[in-house]
Amino acid sequence: MRSRLARAARRVAAAALAALTACASPAPAPDDRVGTVDGTPAPAVSPALGDERFPADFSIDATVLLGRKAPPMLAVQDRQSKYVVLPDGSLHADLSPFIDVSTRPGRSRWLYDDQMQYLWALCGDLGFGDEARANGPANPDTLRPAAGERLAILTIRAGGRTWSYVRRAIGEEPMDAAMARMVRTLAILAWLPDLRPEEVLPERYDFGPDPYAVYREIRERSARRGRP
Repeated sequence: MRSRLARAARRVAAAALAALTACASPAPAPDDRVGTVDGTPAPAVSPALGDERFPADFSIDATVLLGRKAPPMLAVQDRQSKYVVLPDGSLHADLSPFIDVSTRPGRSRWLYDDQMQYLWALCGDLGFGDEARANGPANPDTLRPAAGERLAILTIRAGGRTWSYVRRAIGEEPMDAAMARMVRTLAILAWLPDLRPEEVLPERYDFGPDPYAVYREIRERSARRGRP
């Protein structure tokens, strides 16, 4: 009887020791390899760079100008703005009624290579990568918007060549869809949002009661007393 109890006690002690040993052993190191959601390894090169490399001198200069009496609009692509993407990936952008074609705004951010590749591919998809279809002048700085007009100027530099596209919209008519998408893409990359309706309302200030009201009242009383 005692031998059976001793053997059972030894088995319980061995099991407890094994459990303690297992708890004290270090946990396996986590797998820190980058992978996709389905568990497959991530590609070594971004897919955006796999098809075609953008030209080393690729740059973009986009300007939206509003003519006198042009209606104010909320969409960022319809506001007076300037965007410059340089070959080093720096994106310069500004929204202001005081800019023109020659304005060089401050840097907003640096773009990654796959973002530069996306812009180059977008130029091709929208038809701006074909120099033969360009309709802008040799010197876009000479362009000025007419009254009530929105003028968009896009200049592309790539492969040692430079070409420009010009699109115009009168009043509240929509801008050319391809130009609007190009400008809007640049605005999104520069973190420039659309306006909200309440942001275009005039600011009104309440300075309290009219400080000259009491003097007008005194003048009116004096005039009434002086009547025959």
